[in-house]
Amino acid sequence: MQKFIFSILILFPFVVVAQERFTISGYIEDNMSGERLIGANVLVGKARGVASNQYGFYSLTLPAGNYSLSCRYIGYKPAIKDINLSSDTVINISLSLGLELNEVQVTASKPGGNNAVSSLSHFTPGMETINRMPAILGEQDLLKSIQFLPGIKGGAENTTGYSVRGGSADQNLILLDGVPVYNVNHLFGFLSVFNSDAIKNVSLYKGGIPARYGGRLSSVLDINMKEGNMQQQHGVLSISPISARITYESPIAQDKAAYIVSYRRTMLDVPMVLYQKLIGLENTAGFKFYDLNAKANWLINPRNRIYLSVYSGRDKQFSKDNQDGINNKYYYKWGNLTSVLRWNNQLSQKLFFNTSVYYSQYDLTNLIESESEERYAKYNANSSLNDLSLTTDVDWFLSTTYTLRFGGKATLMHFAPNIVQTIDDEYETNRNQEDKNTAKNLEFYGENELTINKIKANIGLRAVLYDTGKKNYMSVEPRLAFKYNADNGFSGNVAFTKMSQFIHLLSNSSLGLPTDLWVGSTDEVAPQKSWQFSAGIEKRFIDYSFGVEAYYKEMKDVIRFEEGAVFLSSQNKNWIESINIGQGKAYGAEFMVKKEKGLLTGMLSYTLAWSERQFDEVNEGAWFPYKYDRRHDISLVGEYQFFKSDWQEKTFSFGFTLQSGNNLSIPDVEYQGLPMPGMEDYLGGVPEWSTTRQTYDNPNNFRMPLFHHLDIGYNTKRLISNGKTHTWTFSIYNVYNRMNPYYFYKDTHGKVKQVSIFPIVPSVGYKFTF
Repeated sequence: MQKFIFSILILFPFVVVAQERFTISGYIEDNMSGERLIGANVLVGKARGVASNQYGFYSLTLPAGNYSLSCRYIGYKPAIKDINLSSDTVINISLSLGLELNEVQVTASKPGGNNAVSSLSHFTPGMETINRMPAILGEQDLLKSIQFLPGIKGGAENTTGYSVRGGSADQNLILLDGVPVYNVNHLFGFLSVFNSDAIKNVSLYKGGIPARYGGRLSSVLDINMKEGNMQQQHGVLSISPISARITYESPIAQDKAAYIVSYRRTMLDVPMVLYQKLIGLENTAGFKFYDLNAKANWLINPRNRIYLSVYSGRDKQFSKDNQDGINNKYYYKWGNLTSVLRWNNQLSQKLFFNTSVYYSQYDLTNLIESESEERYAKYNANSSLNDLSLTTDVDWFLSTTYTLRFGGKATLMHFAPNIVQTIDDEYETNRNQEDKNTAKNLEFYGENELTINKIKANIGLRAVLYDTGKKNYMSVEPRLAFKYNADNGFSGNVAFTKMSQFIHLLSNSSLGLPTDLWVGSTDEVAPQKSWQFSAGIEKRFIDYSFGVEAYYKEMKDVIRFEEGAVFLSSQNKNWIESINIGQGKAYGAEFMVKKEKGLLTGMLSYTLAWSERQFDEVNEGAWFPYKYDRRHDISLVGEYQFFKSDWQEKTFSFGFTLQSGNNLSIPDVEYQGLPMPGMEDYLGGVPEWSTTRQTYDNPNNFRMPLFHHLDIGYNTKRLISNGKTHTWTFSIYNVYNRMNPYYFYKDTHGKVKQVSIFPIVPSVGYKFTF
C-alpha cells in the first residue's frame, strides 16, 4: 500500500502536465479590509473549479479560450468576470458583503470549500453565527459552540474541554495561525483562550484528516487570526460581566502593510479586591486572566508577503494573609505564549510556497510561601513545555482536477514536568529534575487532491521520526478520503485515517486545581497510535440537507493517569510510575439535519456512540467504559431573523442539548496518608488535600444522570453612522433551571452527593464597532 501511494505522489505530476495550458491565478480578498478569504470557490462553469487555500490564493489551469469566471463565498456577493485566456493571467478578486447573510454558518463545508472531502467530518463554523449564539455571562466562546456539532461531546458542564469521537481532550490538535496551543482554558475551564473578535476563520476535522496535519489522534481545530485592515482604521470595544476587550486594526501603509491588536481582561478581580480593602480585611484573594493577540503583515510585492503574529494569555489565582505574625502568600498561575514568523511566496502561477518558524510555550506555577521573624518556608512547583519548529508547505495547482501538496516540519521540544523546589531556613530540596527531557521531531507529508468526473479524492501520506534522545520512533500514516457527488444533490464518502501522538497530557484533580502536565514519549512510554474508518451519505434539497456518517476507531498505547494519584507522593514517584498504558476503541453513528436558508436557520444532530478502554493493571484487565462514553447526544441550535435592514438587524438564537451522563470514578475507600515532603509548616498546618488518599478498584463505576439544558439569546445590532454600530446581546443560560450535576463525592457516611453550580443565569453584553 505504501509503495502504491508513493508511486502516485511521484508519477501524477508527469501525467498531468503533459498538456500545454494557461493559468489564471491570484488572491481572493474582502474589498473593505483586504483580508484574504479562505476556502472561496472559484468556478468556471458548474463542473470545474478550485477553492482558495489558507492564504486566499487560487490557481486554475485551462485550455485557451473564452471563460466566465465566478467567485463565491458565503456571506458575500458573487463576483463574475469574463476573460479571454490566451496567456498566463493574474486576476485578484475582491468580494463585498451583502448576500446570503441569512444562511446558517455552523455548517459543513460547501462543495469544494477549503478542500473538504467529507461533510460530517469537516466543519467550518462561521464567526458571525458563533458571535450570535446564546452565551453564559455574555461571553460567546468558540470551544463551547462547537460542542453542538455531532460527534463532539463536552466535559463538565459549561467548560471548554471536549471529546471527539471517543477520544480524550489532549487528542485534539488546536492550532492558532498554524501554532499548537497547549492550554486552551481560562477561568479553570469555564472560558477558552480564543478571543472571537480576533478570529477570522475556523476549520474543524473529525475524520478524513488531510496528511498536512499530524500529532494528535482525534481531531484538528485550525484557527486563523485576522490579518489587519489594509484599507482603513477599525475597532471593536466589548464588555460583559466577565471581561472587557478591545480590538484595533489599521493600515501601516495602505494596501501594503497592516496590523491588528486585540486585548481581553477579566473584570472579576478588581471589584473583589476593592471590596476586601473597603471592609478592612487584612487577607486578600482574587482571580484574573488576560489575552493579547497581535498580528502584522507586509505585502513586499505581489508574490511575497510576510506575517508576524503573537499570542499571550495567562490566569492567576492569588491570596495573601497575615496570621499571628506569619505572612502567607499563595498563587497559582498558568498560561501560553505563541509566536510565528511566516513567509508566503508565490513561486509561479501554479506553485505556492509557505514557510514559517514558530515558538509555543505552556507553563504553570504553584507557589506557597510563608515568612515570619523566626522562619521562612517556600514550596514552588512548576511545569513547562517549549516547542520550537520550522515548517514548510507547498501547494502545486497542476490543473483544475489535481493539486499536489507536500512539506515538512522540524521540531525541538523541551519538557519539564512538575519540577518541585522546597526551601526553609535549614534545607533546600529540588525534586524531579530527572524528568526533564528534550525531544526532536521530523515530519514529512505528501497530499494528492484529485477530481475525476464526480469523484473527489484526497490521497496522502505522512511520515514522522521522533527522537527521545535514547530511542527513535518511526510512524508512517496513510490518509485516504473519497467523495462521490451526484447531480441530484446526493453524495457519499469514505475515509481512512492513521494518526500518531508523541506527547501526553496528565490530568490530575486530586489537588483541586487543573494541574495538567504535558510530557513526551520516552524510551519506556511509546507514542499513542490510532486508525479510523468512516463512511457516510448526504442528501441536499433546496433549503435543507440531511446527512449520516458512521465511524470506527481503534487506539493503542493510550495513557491513563492513576485515579487518586498525586504528582509528588511521599514515595517521590515520577510520572511514569503513576500511569497505565493500554488500548481503546470507539464507534458510532452521527445524524444531522440542516436548514440553510430562510428567516429560520439551524441544525439538529444526534450521535449514538460507544467508547471503551482496556488496561492490564486496571479492572482485572477487562474493558470498561471511558469517561466520555456518552451513549446518546442530541443537539439543536438555530437562529431566527426578526428584522433586517440597511441600518438594523434583530435575531433570536437558541441552543438545546440532551446527553447521557459522563462516567465518573467514585473512590471505593478513602483514608489519611503521610503528607507530601516539605508541606508540614505551610499555611499554618498541613493542607488536608495533601494527606487524603483514595483507592479506585472499579474505574468509571458511576454514571452521572441525564444532562440537558436550553439556552436562548437575543441580539440587536444598529448602524449609527460611518460604519459605527451598537450591538446588545441578551442571553439566558439554562432557561428552565435544570440543576445538572457538576461533580459527585462521597460524604463521611459513604453516601454519594451531587454538587450543581449552574442554575438559570441571565446575562447581557455590549459591543461597539468604530
